[in-house]
Amino acid sequence: MPWFQPNPWYQHLARFMGLSDTQCMTLRSGQTAEISASWQLALYCSNDKKQINSLSNYYSPALGPLAPTHPADWQQFFAAVTQTHSAVQRLQLQPLTTTQQQQLQQLTVPGWGFYFSHCSDNWTARTENYWQQRPSQLRNTIRRKRQKLTAEGARIDISQQATPELVAAYWQVYQHSWKPAEPNTDFINALLDQTSQHQSLRLGVLWLHGRPIAAQCWLVAAGVAAIYKLAQDQSFDHYSPGTVLTAALLDHVIEVDQVHTIDFLTGDDQYKAQWMDTKTPLYQLQAFRLHQPAALLQFTLLRLKAGLRLLWRRGAALGRTRQHGN
Repeated sequence: MPWFQPNPWYQHLARFMGLSDTQCMTLRSGQTAEISASWQLALYCSNDKKQINSLSNYYSPALGPLAPTHPADWQQFFAAVTQTHSAVQRLQLQPLTTTQQQQLQQLTVPGWGFYFSHCSDNWTARTENYWQQRPSQLRNTIRRKRQKLTAEGARIDISQQATPELVAAYWQVYQHSWKPAEPNTDFINALLDQTSQHQSLRLGVLWLHGRPIAAQCWLVAAGVAAIYKLAQDQSFDHYSPGTVLTAALLDHVIEVDQVHTIDFLTGDDQYKAQWMDTKTPLYQLQAFRLHQPAALLQFTLLRLKAGLRLLWRRGAALGRTRQHGN
């Protein structure tokens, strides 16, 4: 759901990725003063103009700003690419939802060959009877750790505004967490500022003895709460402050914002399974212009490698079956 990826998101992302203005573009369906665009995709070209990519990376939970939703929209998109970028040999789009992947897989676009690969996963949960659906071990851990932190004077702030104090607290926690250095702090700061303006930010910080020990950035809109960034000071792991803060933010978005869905966005981290209900795969599409010899060769090699991997897996599975049979 690219509801928190408006145009400024892509401007900041392009700047972070080191792209020039001439490399970046937006393709969209026809629109007039009376009719808005039915789809709109932010893209960028390689310097040699032979490849087009979606303007996305590990910061991007969705294809957007407004992904095609019908086969006819996808047909229109590929027609636009074909007409306006005749030199392009390859097009890469990600992340695609299962629905988008299935629509494209059933599509026939003359002159193009499609190759799909799994690129990540998405965990989600409905909020109806949310806590009743959680494992008892998780609920008991939250109760015990919350009581311990409360007894020691801990407090939690949840704000829609990225105040200087909260932003500084967020980065302090992040620097003392298990996470690698943030690739671009300016992008995250711009996101915090942008979502503050749209009132979609829920920035949570857990304090203990005046020190921030857990911080999380959630984004809320259209009935969905997305867990975007979270960090915990490693020296306070024995308190499980991240778990307690997650529970507090869940209560907030369910009771105050009244969202219907919690979205853990991209990544198949194992801990997400205890908080979420459903895991769905995300895909990457590589589309090749088959009339271009270099693109045709790349496409053929990819298909050949995929076929060989499938044969190897089937052979290995058959070998295991025979071994167990003996």
